[in-house]
Amino acid sequence: MPSKKYWNDRYNNNDIGWDIGKVSHPIKKWFDHESDISKKILIPGAGRGFEVGYAYEIGFKNVYYLDFSNSASQKFKKQFPNFPKSQIITDNFFNLSNYNNYFDTIIEQTFFCAISPNKRVQYINKTFELLKKNGKIIGLLFNINLNEKSPPFGGTKESYELLFKAKFNILKIETCYNSVSPRANNELWVSMEKLIK
Repeated sequence: MPSKKYWNDRYNNNDIGWDIGKVSHPIKKWFDHESDISKKILIPGAGRGFEVGYAYEIGFKNVYYLDFSNSASQKFKKQFPNFPKSQIITDNFFNLSNYNNYFDTIIEQTFFCAISPNKRVQYINKTFELLKKNGKIIGLLFNINLNEKSPPFGGTKESYELLFKAKFNILKIETCYNSVSPRANNELWVSMEKLIK
């Protein structure tokens, strides 16, 4: 997995091609149609945090920002100065230990593709730990094979189904119809519920 320095350098050099500069259309739509604004929501690898900021501004007061990069979290704080500092986590996702069985929803937006493919099972196990009973992962995954040695790493619907089915009931995994134009037809909208063991 790339180091903290790697991600800080990317943000400091504005080498953040994945950043669309605004809340992602599909995730905005999910927030706009979600009636339970009390949900505890985690957005890992949030970067400049447009999804987090949007959610908070429309009433989701239990949304949490997470990014490994101090530079990214500083940019988020500057952009959204009213966001609660206690809900900004600057840490490695895999090191989170105080939030087990805590979140109702984890939103996937360009985080899964940023971690090395050999960490994907670990990611699935960690999301399972962090989510409450009946908790869900929702969001976007790339449906295209991308880089092999550095982020972003892609994948396919079939590979995701094989990976996630061990811990999650896959409710939906389908081509996203309202992706931003550079990603049209290359993203999947996913909704997965934590399996009760």
